[in-house]
Amino acid sequence: MAKLFYLQRTQDESGISGTGRIAQGVIFDNGKVALTWLSEHPSVAMYDNIGDVRTIHGHAGSTEVVMEQDWKRSFNELKSAITQLDPIAMVKEKLPEGSDTKELIEKHLEKK
Repeated sequence: MAKLFYLQRTQDESGISGTGRIAQGVIFDNGKVALTWLSEHPSVAMYDNIGDVRTIHGHAGSTEVVMEQDWKRSFNELKSAITQLDPIAMVKEKLPEGSDTKELIEKHLEKK
């Protein structure tokens, strides 16, 4: 799945691209990268990999590649974790042995 990113620049030595979020890009599954500038003079460029983008546009650390959150993947990971939760078992293990509540839970689980 393609990954989205942007370039965040703290200092603009050339005075052309500006500072802040200056470009957006996508890393394709094969590693190739497309980058578009958000400046007054927009253009699109292709690179062999994200390392080349960092090397060419990093400006000795004044520009950072920031990966965008993959919300779909995060949602699926959270959904998977939640569906594996068993709140009844979690409560049961916290109750002291011989407790009436623990016995009720055990009887309920036996019925299932």
